[in-house]
Amino acid sequence: MSTDVIHEHMQQVMKTKIGTIVSRPVLIDPSMSAAQVISKLSKADVFDAFCRVKNSTMNVNIRDLLQSRNILHATLESLLHQVPSLSENDTVGKAVDIITNNRTRAAPVVKNGEIVGVVQAKDILKLISELDNRWIKVNQIFTANPLVADRQTPLSTARKIMVNNKIDHLPITNKNAISNVLTSYHLLQSILPQERVGRKDYGSKVTHSLESPIGNMGTSRIPVCEPLDNLNEVISSMLHANTTFCLVSLRTGLQGIVTYRDILGLLASRVKSTVPLFVIGLTNEDNAAIITDKFRKTLDKLSRVYSDIQEARVSVKKIHGNESRYNYEVSAVVLTPTKRHIFARSGYDLSKVFDEISGRMMRGLAKRAKRRNKVSIRKMA
Repeated sequence: MSTDVIHEHMQQVMKTKIGTIVSRPVLIDPSMSAAQVISKLSKADVFDAFCRVKNSTMNVNIRDLLQSRNILHATLESLLHQVPSLSENDTVGKAVDIITNNRTRAAPVVKNGEIVGVVQAKDILKLISELDNRWIKVNQIFTANPLVADRQTPLSTARKIMVNNKIDHLPITNKNAISNVLTSYHLLQSILPQERVGRKDYGSKVTHSLESPIGNMGTSRIPVCEPLDNLNEVISSMLHANTTFCLVSLRTGLQGIVTYRDILGLLASRVKSTVPLFVIGLTNEDNAAIITDKFRKTLDKLSRVYSDIQEARVSVKKIHGNESRYNYEVSAVVLTPTKRHIFARSGYDLSKVFDEISGRMMRGLAKRAKRRNKVSIRKMA
């Protein structure tokens, strides 16, 4: 199914004003300890906390805390990073760009210099579920071949896998079958003593050290779907189980995983161009207009050489470094009738990253087009 068709289908959600889904934020103070922040996140059962520092909106989330080498002694200020904010009149489409670009699960809403609410990814999924999505199949959106670990794997190894691969869900196997799923939330709880977390344990009642095996830690409430199940079924199962994932299986074998990010990826913004171009995760703070215009011109130029290009899709993720420096991960997918051409680059200069991807596209696809257009000697014989 063409992304263009899905984009038109999702317009109703993208244009919805955020006022209908704003919820209470979890607010923190930069002077708090990491343990205090974890306690607040646990009690509220959310992924993100926010604060205002020098007229900027700052965020810290479970993934940030998990990546800290020494959570017990880390200062919160060293973990905070700036994020764009919404106004009360903004749309869901803008909220999605902030969430996907900053790899959070909520976008803050600011009024008169104060954080007055957040838009949660979960509530956006509820809006999507109100549409008739039965024609959108799981195999169009899921992430294939997710990493897995055995129950005997040490928690320290699980943490390394999740941090290095920037994932929040790790399916756990027991005798070649999935028994539970370890999330970044559960793993974070294992690092601090339970009395500091201040919330009931989701896994074992025993405090785990990082050298303990994963065992039963995580959740055993695992929504499962098949590749040809539809989007409404997937969202319903995730909301019913109160999880941020759904495993994709076929004949008892694990095929992939669907997460919030996979579903929100359907709400990409379309850029006017000769070839349909969709961009997700690029905000105005990243000079979106200038960057997308340069990329559009490259795509238009390439389409004159390689006329089979059907559409292109770009995803931008910001990896937090510090307040003034970020590492951007950009992936571009160019679709032709027979193949998905994938180009990926990362770097601290977003404009340069896009230029590098544009250069690779021009060199790779232009050469392919020239080879394809060569007259066959056998045909001439």
